[in-house]
Amino acid sequence: MKTLLLAESHPPTLEHLTGLLSQAGYTVRAVNDAVMALEHFSADNPDVVVLGVDLPRVDGQHVVHLIRGHSQGGRVPIVAIDKGHLGRARGVGSVLDLKVNAYIPDPLKPGELVPRLESLVKAAQAVVPTGLSATLSRPSVAGGDLKGYPLPALLHSLYRLRRDGVLVVAHRDLSRRVYFRRGGPVNFDASAKQDGLPRFLRERQILTEAQEPVVLEALASGLRIGAALADVGVEAAGEDLLALLRDFTRDRLGRVLAMREGRFAFYAGDEFASEVALAEQPALAPLLDAARKRMPLRVVAAALRAHLNEYPVRSADFGRDLQAMALDTEDIKLAMQVNGRIVLKDLLAHGRAELRAAYTLLWFLRLTGGVTFSPVPVASGTDVLSAAAPDVIAPRKRKTLPAETAAALREEAVRIITRSYFGGLGLHIAADKEAVERAYHETAMRFHPDTYAEFDISDLRDLLDQVQEKLSASYRVLSVDEKRRAYLQYFFSRQEVVGRATAINVDAEIALRRGESALKRGDYRAAIQGFEEAVALNAHEPEYYSYLAWATYRGAAGSLMQRALAARKVLKRALTLDPYLERAQIIAAIIEIDLDDAPLARKKLMKVLELNPYSVLARAALQKVVK
Repeated sequence: MKTLLLAESHPPTLEHLTGLLSQAGYTVRAVNDAVMALEHFSADNPDVVVLGVDLPRVDGQHVVHLIRGHSQGGRVPIVAIDKGHLGRARGVGSVLDLKVNAYIPDPLKPGELVPRLESLVKAAQAVVPTGLSATLSRPSVAGGDLKGYPLPALLHSLYRLRRDGVLVVAHRDLSRRVYFRRGGPVNFDASAKQDGLPRFLRERQILTEAQEPVVLEALASGLRIGAALADVGVEAAGEDLLALLRDFTRDRLGRVLAMREGRFAFYAGDEFASEVALAEQPALAPLLDAARKRMPLRVVAAALRAHLNEYPVRSADFGRDLQAMALDTEDIKLAMQVNGRIVLKDLLAHGRAELRAAYTLLWFLRLTGGVTFSPVPVASGTDVLSAAAPDVIAPRKRKTLPAETAAALREEAVRIITRSYFGGLGLHIAADKEAVERAYHETAMRFHPDTYAEFDISDLRDLLDQVQEKLSASYRVLSVDEKRRAYLQYFFSRQEVVGRATAINVDAEIALRRGESALKRGDYRAAIQGFEEAVALNAHEPEYYSYLAWATYRGAAGSLMQRALAARKVLKRALTLDPYLERAQIIAAIIEIDLDDAPLARKKLMKVLELNPYSVLARAALQKVVK
């Protein structure tokens, strides 16, 4: 059955079309926003896409452009549908800049949409895919949402079944692919350059900042990694290159395994082998690596909670999988204590490893079947000794926490406890949910008492517990849209934002802060976009126009005079709303200074200083006139 992705923002239309297209023989993935459309396209690899022309843009780009930029986006027919049935059709001009295959002004008109889809799908399926495209053209054998960390179990299943194929993981406009041969990961690639091999090699200081884009371009042109590195003078071949690819794949796979948002799908097949460099490695090792570096300890601990009073014992699978696990010496020492005579809670608390290492290893062995659990002590993996006495482990001696480490923890803990939810996580208020998730896990792990299990932290425990409470509260609020909005409303009201003439609009303030952040880093295009969004969301707030005018003057296209005229037009709107708006008057004066009209600039600044003799900005601008 053919798979169809339907993205439409009008709920009744979405519901009606879902039923109509299902009856026409399509398996319909129906979503109501552009972000979910991108995730479903990357993960589900549909045969055809139907998109509403009025879908909101993602980071300034139309969803069609993002789909076409995807590696599989060129082969999939895309049909744009309009709102003719609601009397609001935009017309064919609305899709002229989009690379769609068809435009349907009224998708509910009988005989329009379904026949067009059938002809487009038939034409697309006449082209026989090869290589990686052949693997991805099949229906996925597994897929779903990333909530609840489903990927570790999937990875173990692929190992047991010795599957060949491609795991696709998508979140927002980014997609990542992991390639498997005989159940083990052999390579990785991503749509984002920050996740790619050149960036990894730069992080390892194998490539310089200047070499990275050259290698990235070479790989995009189809050149193999060894040749691309040779072109920039980096020698890496044979086993050295394979070792780099193994490290890269394990590191990036670890990030994927710890993802909690987005979608995933696994496509079976080995046609990609001719197009992808294969760097085989111990198949199960990335699971333990991901748990230790990326996954929250609470998630790992939750999987073991039901077994805390039971006796773990190594199973027959432990010996068979030992090579695939690639355990280090310390892990093997702890695994040797898993003998069926030590209760799990004692093994975790006092065994041959610090607490996080012990939890993650036992979680890993439980997931892979390397251990089983018995309610009573056992002598071996099979014989239960009902009267056997369990082994007893003496509590480990804890070291003294270095004074400088303790002082740094106290200082940072106080900062987290006393700041806002955003400040405690070290985030800008415009940070998205993915950034919140990442910051929470990283910060909570750094301040969790278990991170310092080998040290005596009795005098810091209360403080660290308070930090965990603050971080948990921050995450619970900022990761849920409704709670986040309510908190931001409270945050802005408490902050008493200076210069606002209207009631606080949360979305507009977030857009403004996003624009401010872009302005600080010199990204004027993004700044203008943020300020324009703020103006669109609250057109009666004069202060927003001041920011937009400044970004326009500094970063718009054209000559100085053209930019000045464009900025003045925006300032006129600001001063119409508030003739005494200080920021707008100062910007207008700065423009006059740059245009060599010092008398007019002085006049504007003196007017500002009459109203506010303590204006730092006005005095700084006036000094430029004097010079």
